[in-house]
Amino acid sequence: MAIVGAGPVGLALALGLARHGVDSVVLERANRLSEHSKAAGIHVRTRDALRRWGIEQRFLDAGHLIDQVTLTDVAADARPLLHADLTRLDDEVDRPGLLLLEQSGTERLLLDALRESGRSDVVFDAEVTGLEQEGASATLVYRRDGRSRTLDADWVVGCDGAGSFVRRALGLSFDGSTYRLRPVLADIAIDDHRDRLPWPRLHDRDGGLTVAVRFRPGRWRLIHLDPRDRSEVDAVTDAEVRRLTDLVLGPGGGEVVWSSRFHIHRRASPRFRQGRVLLAGDAAHVHSPVGGQGMNAGVQDAFTLSWLLAGALADGDAERLLGAYETERRDVVVGDVSRFTDVVTRLFLLSPRRLRRTLFALQRLALRVPPLERAALRRLTMTDLRPSTSPLLPRSGRAPGIRLPDPRVRTPEGRECRLSDLLPIGPVLLRVTGAPDGARYGRGDRVARVDRVDRVDRVDRVDRVDRVDRVDRVDREVASGRSGTAVLHVGPGGHTDPSGRLRALLGGSDGWILVRPDNTVAWARPTSVGLAVAVAHALGRG
Repeated sequence: MAIVGAGPVGLALALGLARHGVDSVVLERANRLSEHSKAAGIHVRTRDALRRWGIEQRFLDAGHLIDQVTLTDVAADARPLLHADLTRLDDEVDRPGLLLLEQSGTERLLLDALRESGRSDVVFDAEVTGLEQEGASATLVYRRDGRSRTLDADWVVGCDGAGSFVRRALGLSFDGSTYRLRPVLADIAIDDHRDRLPWPRLHDRDGGLTVAVRFRPGRWRLIHLDPRDRSEVDAVTDAEVRRLTDLVLGPGGGEVVWSSRFHIHRRASPRFRQGRVLLAGDAAHVHSPVGGQGMNAGVQDAFTLSWLLAGALADGDAERLLGAYETERRDVVVGDVSRFTDVVTRLFLLSPRRLRRTLFALQRLALRVPPLERAALRRLTMTDLRPSTSPLLPRSGRAPGIRLPDPRVRTPEGRECRLSDLLPIGPVLLRVTGAPDGARYGRGDRVARVDRVDRVDRVDRVDRVDRVDRVDRVDREVASGRSGTAVLHVGPGGHTDPSGRLRALLGGSDGWILVRPDNTVAWARPTSVGLAVAVAHALGRG
C-alpha cells in the first residue's frame, strides 16, 4: 500500500490500515509535519474512528472538549445569538462535544500511533513526480535526496490535498466553484484577562463579520469575513489582525502567531477511484470550512477506506468493496456535507446582516423543539451522515448505513461502559434480545470470534477474544475473512442496554445487527434468516 501525503488524512489511513494488519508506505513532500494550527475541531464522527483505533483518549488529553456552545454578539451587548447543548446526545454518544485541537497536534498524535504500530514507513522530503498503472499494481516515481526512486504498490491512495498531484496524474478534473469571499484567518496569543472571556464570540457589523474561538488556553483563532474584500494579496498585516482582535475581544496586547487570507472553494473530483488509484480528503473534495467539517470528512474517508482496502487485500471482492468507497463517500461528502456547508455559507456569511439576525432567531426557536434540536445536533456533530446507496448495503431492512449508536451498556459483572468499548477492530454481529432465549456457552468461555457456524447449529470453531462475552448459536453459515466475525450478545444473560436504543433499531424486537468496522450499520433484522448472505454481501466476501 502506498499513500501520498502525510497530512491528517494520509496518516489516518495508514493507521487504519495498520489496525487491520496492512503495511503501508507514506510519501510526504515536506521535510516534516506542518506546525500550523489549520483545522482545529474534531467532531464526534471522527472520534468514532479514533476510538475504534484505540487512541481517542490521547486526543481528549491533548485537546479541549466543549459540550456547550453559546455564540454571543459583542457588538450587541454580548447578547446570545445561539446556544447548543451537545450533551443532549449523551444517550448515543460518549462524551458528546467538539474536541478542539490544532491540526498540528492531530497529525503528531496520528504519527506517534502509526510509528508505534510498526506497520508503516513515513518518508518525508519525498516529492512524487510520476504515477503509472499496469495490471494488478501501480508505480510511483518520487525524488528524495536528489535522486529519482520508484515504489511499486498494490494500491495507491492520493491524500495530497486540494492541489493533488495524484488527481492530476489521473487526468481528473476538480469541478466546482470558488466563493467570492476572501476571509482573513489568524491565530493570536493572549495572556491577559481576555483569555477568560466566554466564547465563541462574534462581532457583526456592516464592516464585516468577525468570529473568535479559543482552541486552547492562551491561543485564539480569528476569522474575519467581509464580502466586499476582493484583495488578491494573501498577506495580512499584524496591525489589521490586532484591530480585529480589539473588535471581538476588547483592547489589549497579543502576539500574532500567523495570519493569511484564503479562498473558499467548493469542488470535487468526478471519480474517487480510477484503476488501482484512489483519492481521499481534500484531494477528492473541498468545501467551505463553515462547521469545521473538512478535515473531519477526510479522516472519515480514511476510516471507511482502510477496512475496504484491507478486505480487498484479503481476497475480498475488490471491485465491489472499492466501488462502495467511491459511491458512499461521494454520496455523503459531495451530496451532504458539501451541500450543507454551502447553504450555511450563503445564508450566514454572504447574506445581509439583517437576514443573519432573522436566521439566528429562527434557529433559536427550532432548538427549543426536541426532535429539531436532536436533528441539528446530529448534523453539527456529523453523526447523521449516511449513504443513500451502496453496493454493500441492502436496499431494504431497518437502518442500513446509519452510524451505530453508542449507548451505555452493563456487563454481566455489573460494570458500566459504552457499547463501543466492547467492539473489536473488525466487523461485529450484535445479537440483541429482550428476554433469555435458548442455551448459550457458559460464562467461562468468554468467546467472541466465530470462524464458522454450520447449518445444524453446531459451532465448529470458536476463538477466545478480549472481553466480548458470549456467542449465540447462529442457524446459518457465517462466511468469515481473515479475522473472522465477532458476535456480541446484548440482552438478559449478556451485556444489557438499559436505553433500549439497539432494540429500537430493530423496531422494538429481538434480532441481529451487523456493524461494519467503520461503525456503520450494514444490516438489521429481527431474524437470522439470510444472515450468512448478508454478512458476505456487506463485507464484500461474496
